[in-house]
This record gives sequence, structure tokens and C-alpha cells, in this order.
Amino acid sequence: MNLNVGEKWMKWTLYEAGTKTAVKILQKVVGNISASLAHVFLATMIIGLVQVITGYAAVRIKGIKLIGDRVDILGSCLSGFFAVFAVVLGCGVFYYDGDIGVSTFIIAISIVPGALIDRFFFNHRLNRREWLGVAVAILAGYAILGWPSLSEFAKLPLWVWLSFGVMLSTAINQGITQKVKKIDPFVKNFWGGLITFLLCVVILLAIGKSSIIFDFSGSTPKLWAVSALIGLIVVGMWAFNLLSYKGGASIAIKKLVMFGTYLISTMICGILFFGEPASADKGVGVILYFAAFALMDKGTWEYISRLWNGIKN
Repeated sequence: MNLNVGEKWMKWTLYEAGTKTAVKILQKVVGNISASLAHVFLATMIIGLVQVITGYAAVRIKGIKLIGDRVDILGSCLSGFFAVFAVVLGCGVFYYDGDIGVSTFIIAISIVPGALIDRFFFNHRLNRREWLGVAVAILAGYAILGWPSLSEFAKLPLWVWLSFGVMLSTAINQGITQKVKKIDPFVKNFWGGLITFLLCVVILLAIGKSSIIFDFSGSTPKLWAVSALIGLIVVGMWAFNLLSYKGGASIAIKKLVMFGTYLISTMICGILFFGEPASADKGVGVILYFAAFALMDKGTWEYISRLWNGIKN
């Protein structure tokens, strides 16, 4: 079947959501096979190494300069810095037996701190509808955690707080990406991956665990293989992101499709493959998330409004 322009961007967006889901599942595998938190840093180091190698190879093939605008390079390095926190905490979630669906949802509501970053750093003032979206997103997060009381909230498992850490790192990285959005993704992969790699090496040296880099006993070979695969998938994720926009995607509806597919698919995978519970609270949280996203994203709100007006007329 031939795809028209609209269907092409949808295809690439779904592929992007698929790669995000694959990364999340493989992070759970990394968390499960890691013998210690040092192994989580090792896995993150490997991911950065793969980004450096593939980014450099792609740049050489395309004939692009690695050293360009200083702001873009600095932004890419900062992306790598915060990516270390996102990846390490993301793997740590599953090292401490986290729920893949709930963790993904918490990360997805990075739209809330993302909106605040827009407000304070990019001068995007939130209107009443967007503030309502922030409130609904917080309510969605409260629902998916099982409506905990204040006393229960203080006793939430460590992996929940690690997920919130990933959420904040993700939101900060979104702001950085918005600042350096014109940079070639492979150049960004190279510099971001380089910082990720070097920072993890320094951390392993600082905690006296650098020997595990060359230790291939036990489950370490599997850790290398899974982490390298994550790195390759991350590179593919960048490509699908670009191709979706080249295929005619608008930012608003593309984000809605991608995050919605990512959220639902990871929850389904968690239920089917990892025995995680399918609760009504998760369903309520997902519904509220879509409502919050529609309220907070101007383009999505306008798109839905046009559809609604078309139905009425």
C-alpha cells in the first residue's frame, strides 16, 4: 500500500515510539542483570560509547564538521551530562524493581516541568488553559501512584523517586534541545555521547570500580551486549524523529501520537512480559494524561478544536 505524506510521518512517529519502548524494556533488563549500581554506570558508559562511534561515523560519511557553533556544542555536552542522570536513574528504577508502566508515566509528565522551563527560560507565558493542564497532569500522576495519602506518599518506594529524577532530567534536556534545535543530530549524538562516556568513566574511577570495565565475568558480557543495543536504538530513535518531521508532521500532533503510543505500549509490555498489575488507576492516569497534554499543548488543542468544529458542522 502506498503511503501519502500524512501517513508517512505517522509511520516514522510510531517507529520512534517503538524505539523508545524498546529502550525502556532493555533498561529494565539492564536493571535486572546489574550486580551493583556501578554496573548501571558501566551500562550508561557503553551507551555513550556507541553514540560517539555511530555519531562520528555518520558525521564523516555526511561530510559535516564536528566543531561548529560553540553554543550548539555546549548544549550537546550539557545534554550528555543530564543524559547520564536520566539513563543511570532510569536503569536504577529497575535495579530497585520498579514498575515499567508507572515509571514511564512519571517520565511522560515531564510536560509539567517542561512547561515551567518554557515559562521562565523561553518567556512562554502559561494561560489559564495551560495551567489547568498542569493541574490535570499532576492529578494524573497522583492517580497512577494509587491515590496515596500524605503519609503513604512519604513512604513511596525508592524507584518512584528515581523516576521523578528521570522526569526532571528529561525536562531539562528538552529545554536544552529547544535551545540547540538546529544542530545536526549526529553531531549532537557525538558530543553528548562523549560527555556521557567520560563522565561515567570518571565516576567509576572515583568510586573505585573502574575494574569492572575490563571484567567480563558473570552477567557483564550480557550487560555489554544489551547496553550496546540500547545505544544503537537511541541513534535510530534520532533518525525516526527527523524523518517524521520530513514526512510532514506538525510538532503538536506528532508529540501526542509519540508519547501516547510510548506510554500505552510500555504499560502493555510491562503487563504481558514482566507480570506487572493492570489496575484501574493506570487507566485513569492515562486518560488524564491525554487530557493534560491537550490542554497544555497549543497546537494539539487547536487541532482537536478544528476536529470538533468539523464534527459539529
